[in-house]
Amino acid sequence: MTDTATTMTAQAEAVVRRHAARNFWLNVLDGGTFYLGLSMVSRFTVLPLFVERLSPERWLQGLIPMINYTGWFLPGLFIVPVIAAMPRRKPILLTVTLFERLPFLILGLVLILWPDLPGAGLLAIFFCCYALHAVAAGFASIPWQDFIARVIPGKRWGIFFGLQSGLGGLLGIGGAAIAAWVLTAFPFPQSIGILSLICFGSMVVSFIFLAATIEPAMPPQPAQPLTAFLRSVRPLLDRDVPFRNYLIGRVSIALALIGHNFITALGLERFNLSGADVGGFTAALLAAQAVSDPLLGSMADRWGHKQVLELSTAVGLLAIMLALIAPAPVWFFVIFVLVGFSQAGYILSGFTLVFSFAPPAQRPAYIGVSNIVMAPVAAAGPLLSGWLAEFVSYEALFVVLLAVGVVGLSWMRLRVPRPAVTTALAEERMG
Repeated sequence: MTDTATTMTAQAEAVVRRHAARNFWLNVLDGGTFYLGLSMVSRFTVLPLFVERLSPERWLQGLIPMINYTGWFLPGLFIVPVIAAMPRRKPILLTVTLFERLPFLILGLVLILWPDLPGAGLLAIFFCCYALHAVAAGFASIPWQDFIARVIPGKRWGIFFGLQSGLGGLLGIGGAAIAAWVLTAFPFPQSIGILSLICFGSMVVSFIFLAATIEPAMPPQPAQPLTAFLRSVRPLLDRDVPFRNYLIGRVSIALALIGHNFITALGLERFNLSGADVGGFTAALLAAQAVSDPLLGSMADRWGHKQVLELSTAVGLLAIMLALIAPAPVWFFVIFVLVGFSQAGYILSGFTLVFSFAPPAQRPAYIGVSNIVMAPVAAAGPLLSGWLAEFVSYEALFVVLLAVGVVGLSWMRLRVPRPAVTTALAEERMG
């Protein structure tokens, strides 16, 4: 590191310390209000209801998680080489995240102003808007993750993500009550349009908090062409065996937890559930997240993110098993409590573990490699799951996903070292 880079790093660290509390709470509020918006159009409850009301085709349910996961992971291929050479992450983050928010404004206006469009047309507009949101989220994800790792001290990552998601869940409980009322008080699809507009409004507030964060400039890394970055993926995975084993386990776990996206569709088909029921499930999901997020964040800081990921995976598999055998609609309230707990831990620790493998200078590369490995599963897993549900049954799908999840959990438990050990090994390897 040159003298200029050393000085720049020292100055950046001083700025981070000076504004640590401000940045911590601004980003807790940013995430909380962002999650509140997403709770209005929950991909686990509200969006499956929307698709099911417009088409009985089961494979269309698989498009929701496919678009969500592919959009999140695939753009990392293109953004990592770009941001590495930038001294700040905030400018590109603010630009890209606008396109993450605007689709809900468009969708809301379409559903309210033109509710009588053919069902196929409304589905096409919805999936286009959702794809734009997901792809923009993917382009924003790596700058945002590295942005948070820069402005929030590492020892507070667990409690930060826990409080951020917990606030979103807490706000979302009230939001779920509003959603349940909107779904019953207004006709379909205008009700979904109203929820989309509320989502957009909440995301505007979130954007204001994000924009107010203070991020210092840090020494940029040399610009790396996309082809050079792709060539570096295999050597990194060959060199860092614990990281490679982590990715193998995470791929299996991610594939298994895709089942959560089909639970609402299963309930709608088996018990002919109402909009009020779906609103209640959303409230149960968000209440569980509100309680679980800060608890799991604190546990992750003390116990370790690997252990939290394993616990949340086990609970997520239990939710799928209960959905498989549920004899009455009331069971789904318990199931969605388990889903909320599981998703809280998976989101909190799933990607935070990547930070533990990577030295700070290599963090964007590790996040990018993680996204590249996850992208094929994100693209193919939900769609294949939807086809299996279409041609066999939801029950058969859940049995297969449970088996995959047990294998992934066992691999993570037995083959991936504890994060503290992993961090030390990573720093030693990178010298």
